[in-house]
Amino acid sequence: MQRISLDYIKMASLTLAIAFCAPANAQDSDREQMVDMVLQIQALQDEVRELRGMIEEQQHLIDTLQRRQRDQYLDLDQRIGELASARPPSLSANPTMPATAATPPPEDLPEVREEVNRPSVVTGLPAPDAEARPAAQSPAAEKAMYDQAFQALKELRYADAAEGFQAFLDQYPESEYADNAQYWLGESYYVTRNYEIALEAFQTLLDDYPQSLKVPDSLLKVGYTHYELKQWDLARAALTQVQEQYPDTTVARLAENRLRSMRVEGHF
Repeated sequence: MQRISLDYIKMASLTLAIAFCAPANAQDSDREQMVDMVLQIQALQDEVRELRGMIEEQQHLIDTLQRRQRDQYLDLDQRIGELASARPPSLSANPTMPATAATPPPEDLPEVREEVNRPSVVTGLPAPDAEARPAAQSPAAEKAMYDQAFQALKELRYADAAEGFQAFLDQYPESEYADNAQYWLGESYYVTRNYEIALEAFQTLLDDYPQSLKVPDSLLKVGYTHYELKQWDLARAALTQVQEQYPDTTVARLAENRLRSMRVEGHF
């Protein structure tokens, strides 16, 4: 408000100076035109000021929507991962099933005992199998470690997220969450502008997990990362590949938007 008031005072002073400093022989119409010109300039300045305010409000709204979209996207990925890892519960694991429901009917007990006590069956069991899977490799521990890294990403603790996803990949390289972890590792580096490391992470996903659902997103981010590194030819090639391989998808539209920006900026 203080700055606006000062602007008005300065403009009013300028208007009066022009009006009173005009030649004495100047006609009143000339003076009115000069004053009107100054007032028009003032009106234009007011419009520019209002437009700047609107732009700032729109930018704030865009930033808010982008954060909300990112949070929803991360939450969606988490839910998809949970659904993918879901397994049909056994009778013994069902909390609503009585404990006696898992016991075979009485008439089946003799057959079960006879089958288990057969020497041929006992000698054919792989004895070292129980010792081959350490406790740390349990599905629960695996999922908990992934969730911990993903939670850090949702909370914008990118350094912790990157460290967590890398540790997860080191410990569970064959996990069903490995491709997701590889992708979010790249995202953790991308948002912190560590573009070289991010590019390596996204490219690793494309090379090691070609069947992953994250491949389209990773290819798009490869294009984005080359763009940030000012590697225009590589960026254009990756973004064009996204359009060709995944037409009529969100990633294709995002790729087209970035290619359009490159044309406007003269990088195409």
